[in-house]
Amino acid sequence: MERVRVVAGGLLAGVAVFLVVAAPAAAMKGGKEPTLRAEKYPGTTTFECRTGAIPIHPGQNLNDFGGTKTCPNAVKVSGPGSVADFAPGSTKKGYITRFKPSMVEIKPNGKLVTPSVWDLHLHHVVWIGPGLGPTFAAGEEKTIAKLPKGYGLKVAGDADWTINQMIHNLTASDNRQVYITWKIDWVPEAAGNAAGIEPIRIRWMDVAGWPQVYPVFDAKKNFDLNDDGRYVFPDEVPTDPSLPGYSQRERISNVREWKVPAGGATLVFGAGHLHPGGKNVNLEVSRDGPDPGTVDGDSPGETKRLFRSRTKYYEPAGAVSWDVSMRATSRDWRVKLKEGDTARINVIYNVKKASWYESMGILPLAWSSADDPLARDPWDDAAEVKAMYKDRGTLTHGRLKENIDAKARKNLKLPDPRKLKSRKRGLPDSGIDIRSFVYDRGGYSANRGFPKRLMRPPVVKRGERVEFTNLDALITMPNEEQAWHSITSCKAPCNRGSGIGYPLADGPLNFDSGQLGFGRGTSKEVTTGSNTWKTPKLKRPGKTYTYFCRIHPFMRGSIRVKGKRKGGKKRAEKAAEAAISSGAFDTVG
Repeated sequence: MERVRVVAGGLLAGVAVFLVVAAPAAAMKGGKEPTLRAEKYPGTTTFECRTGAIPIHPGQNLNDFGGTKTCPNAVKVSGPGSVADFAPGSTKKGYITRFKPSMVEIKPNGKLVTPSVWDLHLHHVVWIGPGLGPTFAAGEEKTIAKLPKGYGLKVAGDADWTINQMIHNLTASDNRQVYITWKIDWVPEAAGNAAGIEPIRIRWMDVAGWPQVYPVFDAKKNFDLNDDGRYVFPDEVPTDPSLPGYSQRERISNVREWKVPAGGATLVFGAGHLHPGGKNVNLEVSRDGPDPGTVDGDSPGETKRLFRSRTKYYEPAGAVSWDVSMRATSRDWRVKLKEGDTARINVIYNVKKASWYESMGILPLAWSSADDPLARDPWDDAAEVKAMYKDRGTLTHGRLKENIDAKARKNLKLPDPRKLKSRKRGLPDSGIDIRSFVYDRGGYSANRGFPKRLMRPPVVKRGERVEFTNLDALITMPNEEQAWHSITSCKAPCNRGSGIGYPLADGPLNFDSGQLGFGRGTSKEVTTGSNTWKTPKLKRPGKTYTYFCRIHPFMRGSIRVKGKRKGGKKRAEKAAEAAISSGAFDTVG
């Protein structure tokens, strides 16, 4: 696969699920929640497909995209079909009815191993079909697309596709390679037509997508203005510039809404994508009524709820990792929309435990122009649509072994930075440098046996701001040589094992630098465009502030404010710190 390093467009980046349309659920076994099963048709054949080898660099967090095919390097797994359907020059067409994405690492001995989420992280991969736009996609939850009975994605076997991926190396290791893989259930065109398969189309819905090239938003604890522990984006973004979270207004996407085209549409599937901290993606539709207004949803009764794509976190700590499955619409979920209806989505993040930076909220909708006897109109068949909404949906898959965050919170027997003696010397005017994946003063790695003397926090004056410089990313370096880092506050002691679920951005003073570095091309939006950043003012005497790198969570550090800690906080200090957390520093920089 020819690879060109570019960040995907707003419709592409960060996705983790696609049109896993509800098929009949598997039987309940051992008390486990049922999952979708794939439909089978005469002539169905399962093929394994993969990219060429993709090199993974230390600290890589790049967006790449390049050319691929419907099923490159095809290997038949089962069924009567032939890999010749995907050969160069083939004129064969067919329907894809199941799409199972994954990633494997190529070990030096040639063995293929699925890497753990805390090691190599499949941030996102999107397949852009010929003339179809974004179709199949996955993130670390690796949702399996299983289209419902009677539907499939029609495409040529030798079609040219575009593939976009963001593979994140959470370690400093080098000389590694992976394949992105996908299994498909393929029904030849003639057999599919005979079975009555209807072609589907996809409407990509993204709360923070186009016109952004990196479609993310922040979900910070202090953005929860009604203090219910949840942050609803974009609904809770204030219009008052003085309120916390106003900076997120520029992140609201114009593709979170969809005006239904001429002829109407039958929705046959939806399943959401969220990052850690995410709880659900909500889908609703508005239809203009007889009121004097002309805007869909501008009066009561003009909006109906259609579906809520809920998460199932297997992680015992809850919504803090990729150890999760998404629920898709149930097998008989069908909604008939009229021309001019407006569908829209919002997302909910749990901000009670922590802040979540560079979050996403996506819901691809599979739809058809064909009539379906199961389809119900939200207004004409209100009770039935309401019943479909109340259905919890069906998991797209069960727990994935590689997503178990085994190292997070592991006791490494490292000392508590708050109990260490301060460094004798303070910080130079240049502050703290980051080099070779270590914060050089007061920095430490979350590894057993890290030298205690190197962990001793440097001391700064009360009210001082500390500057950081990322020397692992210089403006003269190409993307492949840079390692992007963040400085993100975490709750002390912040000294346990690293993973997706630990540390969390839950420090008492809420700060985050963003990804320090110089992304090239459209990767520019992934980074801050600088390798320097200053903390907010550190005000509490005797306080030891701990922090980590969101991109490489084994990187930790601490800073101590000069002076003795009082028995309790002074009101002025508490108010000042709260003000910094709530507004003045709600953007990276």
